[in-house]
Amino acid sequence: MDKISRAYYEVKYELVFLKMRGNEFQNFFSELMEKRYPGDFQRVRPWGNSGDRKNDGYLASRRILFQVYAPNEMSAAEAIKKIKDDFTSAFPYWEKYFDTWIFVHNSREGLGPDVVETLLSLKVNNSKISVTNWGYEELRRELFLLNDNDIESLLGPAPTDSSLNNLGFEQLQVVLSTISRLPTPNEVDIRPVPQNKIRENMLSDNVQELIKYGMRRANLVEKFFASYYDPIFGDEIASAFHEYYGQLKRQMITPDLIFMKLQEFAGGAKRGTPEHEAAVLAVLAHLFEKCDIFERPRGG
Repeated sequence: MDKISRAYYEVKYELVFLKMRGNEFQNFFSELMEKRYPGDFQRVRPWGNSGDRKNDGYLASRRILFQVYAPNEMSAAEAIKKIKDDFTSAFPYWEKYFDTWIFVHNSREGLGPDVVETLLSLKVNNSKISVTNWGYEELRRELFLLNDNDIESLLGPAPTDSSLNNLGFEQLQVVLSTISRLPTPNEVDIRPVPQNKIRENMLSDNVQELIKYGMRRANLVEKFFASYYDPIFGDEIASAFHEYYGQLKRQMITPDLIFMKLQEFAGGAKRGTPEHEAAVLAVLAHLFEKCDIFERPRGG
């Protein structure tokens, strides 16, 4: 995996993790573990009146029983009750098979103090069983131990050095055609981007890497607009992105998450090839350079 593919997957994983809820998160976890431990990890699904018997997955070689949660979707009292019930109810069915019980959660910000206290209490009061939890970072580490093909099957294709080098107008047109046409803005700001703009916007190293790679073909976007039959098409694209960026910024979300959502906005529903993702990066880099998205440094 080259540098740009790794940066892309780091950003894509964070976006996927933040968006997943309930069964979607549980399915992602199971698919990840099946690829990571083929023939070893066993997905457990509810079956008739038996349910799943408080087992969302089992890793035989390490005698680990997993329970998957979405704690942010519950009140603290509901989460605590479920954790205690699932833990104690697992013993009649699985006690002789597991030595470790892992609470798998999709909370990017971490667990609430009541949940942490509950897990610590289970650990102290059950000395024969190791009790721990997996969240964003633990699943991320498991993900990047997969081979490239398995990561692609989970997160889709990523742009590569070669896809950027081979990028042409055809791929750019596919991307640009997904953006809704809006009225021409009265004034378009196309001042060049100061060198410290990336730092000023507090973008992560991974997002910085994607923008830098996109810059290598941002000139193609400029040429595309210049040669397009509709002379105001570039202005309309810039206006659409600028408006959407403003909406995202007002939501008070992180700069990295704003970038991820702009990727989705540019890519549209027709995602699926490294060339397409490379075109998305080229478009975003062009708009970033022209200050249609993200903030200028103070004094810029």
